[in-house]
Parts: sequence; C-alpha cells; structure tokens
Amino acid sequence: MHKIINFLVFLFTITSAFSQELNELEIKKIREIQEHLISNPKKAYLEALEISQSNHGIFSLHGQYYVACYYYNQSNFIHSKKLIIKLLDSIEKEKKIISDKNYQDLIGICVNKLFYIYKNLGEYDLALFYLNQYKNKVAENRFNEQYGLIKVAMGDCINGIPLLKKELKTSPHLKLGVGEKKTMNKKLFADKYNIIGEAYQKYYIQTKKNVFLDSANYYFNVAARMMLNENFYPEYTKALLYMREAKSAALRGNYIQSLSLYKKGIKYPSIQENIRTIQLFDLGMADCFHHLNKIDSALIYCEKYIDSYQKTKVSKENLLMAYNIMTQCYKEKNDSKKAYLYAQKSLELIQSIEKIKNESLNFLHNYDLNLIKEESNKIIASRKYFKIFFFSLLIILAFVIYRFYYYYKLQKERHQRFLKIIQQLRESKKSGIKNTDEQKGDQTKQSIDEDLVEKLSIGLKKLEQKELFLDPNFKLTFVAKKLNTNTAYLSQYFNQVMHKTFSEYTQELRIQYVLQKLIDVPQFRKYTMQAIAEEVGYKDANTFVRVFKKQTGLSPNYYIEKLEKTA
Repeated sequence: MHKIINFLVFLFTITSAFSQELNELEIKKIREIQEHLISNPKKAYLEALEISQSNHGIFSLHGQYYVACYYYNQSNFIHSKKLIIKLLDSIEKEKKIISDKNYQDLIGICVNKLFYIYKNLGEYDLALFYLNQYKNKVAENRFNEQYGLIKVAMGDCINGIPLLKKELKTSPHLKLGVGEKKTMNKKLFADKYNIIGEAYQKYYIQTKKNVFLDSANYYFNVAARMMLNENFYPEYTKALLYMREAKSAALRGNYIQSLSLYKKGIKYPSIQENIRTIQLFDLGMADCFHHLNKIDSALIYCEKYIDSYQKTKVSKENLLMAYNIMTQCYKEKNDSKKAYLYAQKSLELIQSIEKIKNESLNFLHNYDLNLIKEESNKIIASRKYFKIFFFSLLIILAFVIYRFYYYYKLQKERHQRFLKIIQQLRESKKSGIKNTDEQKGDQTKQSIDEDLVEKLSIGLKKLEQKELFLDPNFKLTFVAKKLNTNTAYLSQYFNQVMHKTFSEYTQELRIQYVLQKLIDVPQFRKYTMQAIAEEVGYKDANTFVRVFKKQTGLSPNYYIEKLEKTA
C-alpha cells in the first residue's frame, strides 16, 4: 500500500512539474531573455542558464531552449543543434504532456530553430526531414515560410516566393502578449521582409530580370524603415541595408556602386559583433575588387572570408564563390600553383554540394556549377593559361554574339507584334467593330436557320456593348439564357458561323478589352496581374497571362512596358 502511495506521489510530482503553465512573471522573464539575446547576449545566456535549472518543468525547458538560441546567435550551430535535439527528445519521452498546448508550442519553436540550423549548414534534406516530421506541431504560417525558404534555396523561386508572401500575410500583426514589446514584434516582420528580398535576389540570378532586383530592394527598404522608425539599433540596421543593396548593385554588374555601398556599411562598428555579417561584407567586397581588377584586395578579403568560414561553416555556396574568385585571381597573377590548388578545392566542394543536392530533392544552386567545374578542370589539366584564356574568350564571345542576335531577333518580332496590335486597335476603334471574324462567318454556308443566325448575332452585339463578357459567369449557359436560346444552338452558331469555340470568342473579347483599356487608362497599367485578371473575369493571374500570350504572342508585362515607353 505504501509503495502504491509513494508511486502515486512520485507520478504526481513528475506530472505537475511537466504540465504546469507559465505564470506572468515567467513569461516576462522569457521576453527579457529574447530581447537580451540581441542587446546583451552574455546576459541572456546567464539568465537562460539560471532558469534551465528551475524546478518548474515548462519554465526550465524554455531556459534550455534559450541557451541553445544563444549558441545559435554566436554561429555555433553544431552545439546549438545538439541542445535542441536533446530538448526535443526529453519532451518526446514524457508521453503524458505531449498533448499539452504549452509543450506543443515549445516543440514548434524548437523545430523552427532546428530547421534554420540545418538550412544555414546547407543540410536541406535534414531541414526538410524535421519540418515534415513535426509538421502538425508547427504553425501553418511558419510552415509556409520554412517550406518556401527550402524551395527558394533549391531554385524553385516561382513557388517559394508566394509561400513566403503568404506567410507574411497570415502572421498575426502586433498581437502583443504578456511582456512582449512592440519593437520585437516589428523586428519579427522586418526579418520576414528581408527574407523575401533575398529570395528575389536569387530569382534575379535565375532570370536576369531587373524587376526582381527592384523588388528585392523594395522589401529591404521596408524592413529597414520598420526598424529605424523604432530606433532599433539604427547603425546596424543601416549597415545591413547597405550590404543588401550592395549585393543588388553587384548583381546588376555595377561593381563601383556596389563597392561604395559595402564601404559605407562596413564603417559601422556594430557589425563587428556578428561574424556572419562580416563574412558577407568580406565576400561581397572580394567579388567587387575581383571584377574591378584589383586582384590583391580581392585576395585579402577572400582569405578573410575563408578563415572565418572555418568558425561558422555557413553556406557552402558562398565558400565555392570564394574559391572561384581565388582561382581566377591567382590565374591572373600567373601563380599556377595556387590557381591549381583553389581549382582543386572548387572541384572537391562541388562534389560535396552535388551530394547534398542529390539528397535534398535535386537542390539547384545559384552558381553555375558546371561552368566552374569545367573551368577548374581545364586549369588542372593544363597550365597554359594564355591558350586556355584565349580559347575560352572565343567561346564566350561566340556565345554572347549568338545570344545578342537571338535577343535582337526576338525583340524585333515582339515589337512588330506590338505595333500590329496597336494598329488593329486603332482601326477597330474607328470602325466601332469589335469582332471582325463575325463578318467573315456570315458569308459561309451554315445549317442553321438564317433568322436564328441574325437573332444571335444581334443579341451577342448587345451583350458585347454591355461588356457582360467581363463577368466571371460569362459562360455558354449564361449567354444562351440571355439570348433566349439553348446551348446546343449557340454552340453550333459559334462553330459554323463564327468558326471558333465559345471559349475562344470570350478570350478574344476580354483580351481586346484589356489591350484597349491599357492604352486609354494609364493608371490601369499600375494594377497587379491579379487585379487585371479579375477585372476581365479571370479568377487567377496565371490563367489571364496564359490567355493573353495565346491571343497576342506577348506577355502582359511586355505590352505594358512598351506602352509606357511610347506614352
């Protein structure tokens, strides 16, 4: 009997230790640690270590979590990862508390941190593994951000960026809890804007469309304004903005402007506190110096980056970029030994990255690995650099000439289509006829009664004048009802008289309307593709863009851009 009582007491003690909720003072303490992780990391560590020894189960576990966060912020990802995994295991073992919301939330933030650790280490397969394993314990909006980040990292920006934007819209704004400060909430959203900006930079690398760099800089500036308005570490915030804008300038090929921005940002002493920030400055400046033919400076900053990489092990892709710059610099200095060494390092690193790629659902890098691999193999195989350089130059020159010719030809064809569309619209507006194919159809033989043909023709013209084709419900049944006929006769009319399907007829009317309105109403050009699509009866932008291209041979963006230039 005593044994049973003792066991029940023990069970009660364990259960109470792990099931109690955080009180208001404990919540405030946790909020303080979150803030100190940014303002005073050492103090945050000591406070987290202290509460990790608490007898209060959930409070103690939060302390352990923020100890791991401290090491994460210090770029000691390996140790942070061990602490998080150990913490998750200890929670999982307590079967009785797994369903408790407080513990579910704690699991969620642990998985979130673990995800970013593996992402920063480039181990996308493990990041995905934990994300999928704990999907039901991660908030939907947070899952969208993480899944979107992986898609962007693997090169799928088309689907990744919308997920990041969706997460931004679905995250609760300024719902401050106990002890939570507005500034910290603002920082949360500033980070999200910066993530989207960096995704657009990756998208530019794939497409070379300047509009994506404009979008990236827009999101960077929104994030910076949010922080500066709160007076949140203004120097560090400005330094990061300069750094991000410098990368955009470098991607555009404006290395003088890029280097100027890097130099502005690196003047702020506050960046010295974050080793990863310094790494990005060093690598960015090395890239600029290399392209500006300042070889010695490029080598100095590359060596700084490679030395600090050994401490963080963050981004093998960035390390590959550093190795490639070193290879090219030593090649230009005619130092064949070191050029060979870094070419060899590049090949070894590419093999490592390719292994990760295969294990991470065909991960696509931002750098053209095949190009670097081919170039490195040439240097290793032969040290006759002048011959290699001359031969490579000829190939590149031929490729550039071909691309230029192809681009010129494509642009010329698009311009001709644009001019033809404008001419047709002018003629159509003067004559007041929207559908010229109808005139052609009246002269052919039909098996439909002529009176019915005339009735349907007049009825359709009235519907066109009322612009009912802009209604999303403008379908065959809808029109047949409006014309007091049935769908069989109406379908036959389109096939035999109009020589097109009802769908083709609707598409032509809608695109004709858009083409003319974009000319007549300049403000309409500022609308998003989704807004324009909904204006003409389409539920989503993708369908509208597809129909627009089918009808005109041009993209809506190209047509709008040409109108802006000719205005």
